[in-house]
Amino acid sequence: MPEALPTKLVAVDHVTAAAIVGLSPSRLRHHVRLGDVTPHFTGTKPLYLISELERFVERLPTHPEHLPTT
Repeated sequence: MPEALPTKLVAVDHVTAAAIVGLSPSRLRHHVRLGDVTPHFTGTKPLYLISELERFVERLPTHPEHLPTT
């Protein structure tokens, strides 16, 4: 009997993570280097928890940094 697939997605690969948050893979790598988002690794493959991606987006500024807020 085959095992049931999980009903909730827990983690995704780098390319999928970038697409989920609306960034290019290279821009996501930039945020990883800055420590804004933390991947987990299986061997050398980074996996991104969905909860970590949500946290990352929630902590982004709510307006463009280069524009005045008034």
